Amino acid sequence: MIERAKIEDFDEFYVLIEEMIAEAEFAEAKADKKKVFKLFNSPDVAVFVAKKDSKNVGFISAFKGEYFFSSKKRIDDLGFYVKPEFRGTRVAVRLIKELENWAKDQGVSDIYLGQTTAINMEKTKDFYSRLGYQTVGFNSVKHLEE
Repeated sequence: MIERAKIEDFDEFYVLIEEMIAEAEFAEAKADKKKVFKLFNSPDVAVFVAKKDSKNVGFISAFKGEYFFSSKKRIDDLGFYVKPEFRGTRVAVRLIKELENWAKDQGVSDIYLGQTTAINMEKTKDFYSRLGYQTVGFNSVKHLEE
């Protein structure tokens, strides 16, 4: 089941954030619960959670904004995570479809999905491609602090 997260769901949703970070390339970046809550509560942010037996098993969150050079609307993902034991199921597809429906409801035609966790990068790229997304860029990082 996919649903839009509500304020009362925040603490359970936040657990998924911590799990995503622990598995990600940026695991040393500790989550700031107040910052995440502020985004979670923003009218320009949507958070959708996947549930199995009343437990969160994944989420996708995205920000509605504009291109920096234009007033054309776009959606950028803020985070997308599915627990390892639910990868390869329909959970990720259903989360993206829910995001796409929200985008259409918002009158937005461009959705940008990234990949910054470094979790299964090639599989993620192939997965996005199967859903009709095309690769138009990439992410690079240089860690300046050791």
